[in-house]
Amino acid sequence: MDDLDHRIRLAAFQAVRRLDAIHGGAIPWADITRGFTVDGQQVMLSGRARGIFPPRQMRRGLLSIKTTVPRQGRRRRYEDIASDDGFFQYRFMGDDPANADNRALREAWEDRTPFIYLHGIAPTLYQAIWPVFVTHWDAGSLSAQVVPGEWRRDAATLSDAADLRRYAVIEAKKRLHQAVFRELVLQAYRGRCALSNLPERRLLHAAHILPDRDERGRPVVSNGISMSVLHHSAYDLNLLGIDPDGVIHLNRDLLGIHDGPTLASLQGLEGERIWVPDEPGQRPNRDFLAVRYEQFRAAA
Repeated sequence: MDDLDHRIRLAAFQAVRRLDAIHGGAIPWADITRGFTVDGQQVMLSGRARGIFPPRQMRRGLLSIKTTVPRQGRRRRYEDIASDDGFFQYRFMGDDPANADNRALREAWEDRTPFIYLHGIAPTLYQAIWPVFVTHWDAGSLSAQVVPGEWRRDAATLSDAADLRRYAVIEAKKRLHQAVFRELVLQAYRGRCALSNLPERRLLHAAHILPDRDERGRPVVSNGISMSVLHHSAYDLNLLGIDPDGVIHLNRDLLGIHDGPTLASLQGLEGERIWVPDEPGQRPNRDFLAVRYEQFRAAA
């Protein structure tokens, strides 16, 4: 691997790690376009018009691939498929396997070099998955297999390698689903906490009413409530409950403590109602709230 290419990749991973931490897994396109600096040069993370992106400074391979969620009325240009066999299938750019973009994808496969997958979770918002590797490049199907995480060609057995791929993709898909769920819930609640009206998205979570492990706990807006980090933690610990009418209740032990303004602000929510979206289909499911409220009562 060329030394400059290697330093560009390392700097790109650092840049995307910082963006991921700042934005909680939903990175705005505007921040992606700012790029990063290597040897005093501005290097781009991705290109607007190209899903397969080698920056002009790189000599071989690529730095990122992108899957977009188009704005309403537009078609998705790249269609990725998450396979149960342990990979994402990524479509080539155009129909010519030998064009420059597809050749860069082939070089990443030949050299086993890591890169970044910017996976769209909403128009202009992306979940970054890194490092990812190309494990197969197929001119016949005009697609490549992309695997998140460490890919080891020298794995002890084929089953070990397959298990490693499967685990990495399951984890990546889980993160993507969580990011999509959060974005849908925060959009429905207009980027505000349903309990405190806090408008800072970076401090907001999409709290599940029924958890993932419950077969009814699907990642849909009606199974979520926009909450600040503090309120989400209290809700998950059953220190705070919400009844089917949206009325907030606090654990009796919590009400009996008197220590500072943060606790006082929590206690002030007793008997208040949460704010819910205007669209009826996006409001919290009353049956789910009832199930969860009974868990709160039992814990209290």
